[in-house]
Amino acid sequence: MQTPDKESNFSIPNLMSAFRILLIPVFVLVYFLVPDSSWICIGILALSGLTDVVDGIVARKCNMITPLGKVLDPVADKLTQAAVCISLSISHPKLLILLAVFAVKELTMMGGGIYLLKSGKKPISAKWFGKLCTCVLFAVFLLILLFPDMGDGALYALIGIAVIFALFSLMMYISEFFKIKKS
Repeated sequence: MQTPDKESNFSIPNLMSAFRILLIPVFVLVYFLVPDSSWICIGILALSGLTDVVDGIVARKCNMITPLGKVLDPVADKLTQAAVCISLSISHPKLLILLAVFAVKELTMMGGGIYLLKSGKKPISAKWFGKLCTCVLFAVFLLILLFPDMGDGALYALIGIAVIFALFSLMMYISEFFKIKKS
């Protein structure tokens, strides 16, 4: 049996990450152009989430972790989250606060990563609190898709939960940033 080429950009995990990026415009088009599309959108997000989990497992188990994959996977995650959050915010303007917090979190983390790279240090890898935040965010998105006509109280509660987890994750990553910066 041939060993996988760790440097191949055409690895199964990288192709799955690219597939997730291709699902983004499909989600947006279905969300805005197909009437009563909640279940289809949920299916698209479920497929995206499943391929995200599987690509990580395959990359680790089959020794297919590549430099491209280390960039492509989180980019696919963030682009998907941003597209879904923006789409839902257009239909539910109350979500704009969550979109703003998400944007601040991601821009802060990107700035910190760029700073560490320019300082010759390794950027922070994904941590449990970031993955937890992503799970909470997707749960909130799925609940909003499932119950598009939910009352304001329920919507504000979901927004509050997502904002709390996003801010918690951001604070934890900032702490990690300063640990790496000091080392």
